[in-house]
This record gives sequence, structure tokens and C-alpha cells, in this order.
Amino acid sequence: MEECEVRARTSAGWVCGARRWSEYGGVYYASFRGVPYARQPLGELRFKELQAPESWDHLLDATNEGDICPQTDVLYGPLMRPRGMSEACIHANIHVPISALPRESQVNSSVEEAPNNATGLSILVFIHGGVLAFGSGDSDLHGPEYLVSHGVIVITFNYRLNVFGFLSLNSTKIPGNNGLRDMITLLRWVRDNARNFGGNPDDVTLGGQSAGAVSAHLLTLSPEAQGLFKRTILMSGTAMPVFFTTSPLYAQSMANAFITGLGINSTDPDDIHQQLLKMPLEKIMEMNKLLQDQNGLGVFYPVVESRLPGVKRILSDDPELLLQNGTGNDIPLLLGFTDVEAETFRKRFEEIDMVSRINDNPLVVVSPTVTTSVPTQVAFARAMQIEQRYFNGTPSMDQYVKLVTEQFFHYTALKVADYRSRTDGAPVFLYQFPYDADFSLLRTALGVNYTGAAHIEDMTYLFHCNSVRVPYSDSDYDMKRLMNQYVVNFMRYSHPAPDSSWQPVDRDGIRYLELHSAAVQHLAELTPDQRSMLDFFDGIMARDQIAV
Repeated sequence: MEECEVRARTSAGWVCGARRWSEYGGVYYASFRGVPYARQPLGELRFKELQAPESWDHLLDATNEGDICPQTDVLYGPLMRPRGMSEACIHANIHVPISALPRESQVNSSVEEAPNNATGLSILVFIHGGVLAFGSGDSDLHGPEYLVSHGVIVITFNYRLNVFGFLSLNSTKIPGNNGLRDMITLLRWVRDNARNFGGNPDDVTLGGQSAGAVSAHLLTLSPEAQGLFKRTILMSGTAMPVFFTTSPLYAQSMANAFITGLGINSTDPDDIHQQLLKMPLEKIMEMNKLLQDQNGLGVFYPVVESRLPGVKRILSDDPELLLQNGTGNDIPLLLGFTDVEAETFRKRFEEIDMVSRINDNPLVVVSPTVTTSVPTQVAFARAMQIEQRYFNGTPSMDQYVKLVTEQFFHYTALKVADYRSRTDGAPVFLYQFPYDADFSLLRTALGVNYTGAAHIEDMTYLFHCNSVRVPYSDSDYDMKRLMNQYVVNFMRYSHPAPDSSWQPVDRDGIRYLELHSAAVQHLAELTPDQRSMLDFFDGIMARDQIAV
């Protein structure tokens, strides 16, 4: 105990962290990394809902991050520098301004006796992206050094990915949505342990980027997550099922392809489950990679669950139907997108020769939600509409990048804002991030060239990237401070800029803050092109009825 720099008690035992220096603000923070928030899903637990962590009676070393979950990374590249990879990957990283840590004698004290802050600090729980197939909550890309300087607690974590997190056999043994269940387990752990880290369990903001934002938004629609967070930050991702689908038909087709590829001939889900438990990790990941390469980025996604005995459903209905019905409207949202999102994926699109794939099968430009919910001839007709609008009959990589940007990111953000603008629920603050950095971390790390801001770019002004270093200008530095201030304000007041003219969307229309730089930003309304794009994809995504 005496040799530990910083320590805290969790529900399972004491953890020893490290004292670290924040990026700016001149403050130390306590960093507890690789803390198990549940029992590791090994052996018979491979596809089970996470169980409570096993307790320990020693001082657990929490100075380094743990292994990342099994995955094949096809995007992040040098942005990720994991220590290791294994199924024993269920860890959280808790970063706390050091002055907020309770004194050891008061770890289990009442709220009234708590030191430093009578109610505890605001907490940000952030879900990493990666198409639900790869990524981690590690500080290589999700460094807390900016945010902790503003006096808030930052928690990142790992959750089961790809086949381990989102395979569905529609059975009690593998119902699907394990990754979402992991997130709920983490949120419950935060609720139970927040006071021991100086945090307020009643003031949790859930955030995420890309697939992490999709997940965060889906949790606002799930009764199993109710009461575990107060507000949500969505960066380049929503629950609108456009780049993914929650269709059980799709889940079944991917499960069949996966199981058949592994040489499993059984149709009994319990027998399949037993064979998967015995299957070597390497063989599972080899097949997962094969399907990933066939699909491009991701394979297994959240699914609308059937009623199964003894299984609590995380996602009970089509997300768009839930959004239309006002589910989750009591949760304030900070929702944003960048201007050239899909430039981040350009190299991957070139690697898998996406233009040739379009020529071979025009349906690949259509959302999987459409192809699993309308007749094939209808889906094909809509593919032709997309090709006419974006390619004028001749597909090109530049136009495909534009299509992905608008269909998967701009449309989904604006559509969520549109749904929420029609209600009197909690406020939604919308932003577009077109800031063209003087020293772009993304362009440097991925070896790409573009003007504007691509996917992940806005997040690099909120979290410190410790894996790739680039210089920054005064303008870049100012944007970091501005993004952090907006997020911290939202965490504390449910408004990113209480003293400014940034107004939420409402019945008068969709408006968003356009962030050209820290010095140049303005509140904008939809342009004619944006309205045209919104109307176009409303038609493309239309279903006679939302069926799953």
C-alpha cells in the first residue's frame, strides 16, 4: 500500500494506479488502467452474459492497460498500439483528477462525509468505435489528458467484438447483442463504484464515436440501460440502421455463413454452442476475418431479439421504429458529424476494390437494412437510383466516398435530429465539424490526403492520441480547448454552450453549429443540398412497414 502512488477500492478489491500529468491545465490525475469490471469470458463463459468480477485480496496493479479483445483491425493501423490480445479483455480505464480521490478512510463514507466534492464529479463513459469489429478503449487513441484537466472523470473500456460480441443464434445460449450487454454491465459497475473514485453515479454522460456512438444511442432505446446515464454524446454515429442492420434475417445469414465456414454441420443451437466453446480462438478469428474481408469492414451487428426464456432483451424492436415512437426522447443529445467522413476509409475501399464490387453487384451501394426488408427487384431499383445520383452510371472512388459520407453519416445524423425536432423531449444539439487542421493527426497516421475533417477527426480534439504525435498550431490548440469545453459543459449542464446562441433543434427546424475553427463558427440551417439529400435517402430507406 505504501509504495502505491494512487489507490482506490472497487467492489472486488483495491487497485493501484499511476499518477500522471495532464496535457494542459497543470494538474496531476490518477489513472487506473486495465481494471476488470466483470469476470473474464473464458471457457464455458465465452458467449455468456458477463458475471460479477472475482474478488481479490491483494493490491491489484492497475498501472497498465490490459489486452484488447480478439479482432482484425482493418482501419486504425498506427493509431492502435495494444499491449496484447486475448479473450481476457474485459477491462475499464478510469482517469480521475487526483484531488477528487476520496481519502482512504472515507472510501465507504456517506455522501455527506465525502471529501473535496459533496456530490462527486461528473463522469464521461466513452464507447470506442471500430464497426463493432475492432478497436479498444486504450489511451493510444483515447487519452484522457485533455478532459481530466477540466475536472471530470473519464472512463473508457473494452467490450466483446465481432463474433464474440454480436453473433446471434437466436437461442438462450447465444441470443445476440453480447457487446451491448457488456456495455450495460460496465455502466452498472460505474454506478456501483463511482463514489470510490470521487464520481457522482447520478451524473454519468454516455458517449461514443462511430460504432461506439451507434451503441450509445441504441442503449438510450433499451429498457435494460434506463437510469444508468443522464445524457448522451454521439460522434459520427446513431442508432439509425443504415450502415448496419438489426434484421434477424441478416443475423441468421451471417451466423449460417460463419458456422458453415467452420465446418459445423449441426442445426441444433445448443450443439453449435458447445462446438464453438471448444473451437480454438485462432480458427474462430480466421473465419471472422474471411467474412470481414468479404463484407469490407464489419460483419456482426446488433439484432432485434426474440423473446427467449430467462433472457432479458436489450433491443426489442427496430431502432427506427423506436425512434419514431419517441423512445429515448428524455435523454439530451449532443450529436455531430464531420464534413468528409468517409475519407478515413478510402484506403480500405481501394484495398478491397470497391468500384469493381459495385460494377459486379450494384446492390452493395444499398443499406443492408433495405436489402433485408424489401423485395430484391425493389432494392435493385433503389441501387440504380443511387448510381444515377452519385455516379451518373459510372462508379468512381471519389463519388463512392461521397456516397458513404452522406448515406451513412450525414443522413443518419440529420434524420435523428429530424425525428427529435418533432417532439417536446430533451434537447438535441447538432454540430458539423469541417475544421481543416493545420496538422491533421488522421492524415499523418493513415497516409491520406483530403481537405476538411474525416471520420474520427473531431474525436482527436477531445481525446489525446498517444500513439501518433504531430505538431499543432495555435488554431489546432484552440479547437482542442473549444471541443473539450463544449463536451464538459454538456456533461455538467446538458447544454454545450449555455452562454451562446447555440440552440437545439426544435419544431422550427433543424439547425446545427458549423465549426470551421474556434474563431469561426456559426449556427446554420439545412442547405438545399442537405434537404435534397435527406429527402433522397428517405425514399431509398423507405419500407412499406418497418419489419424485422
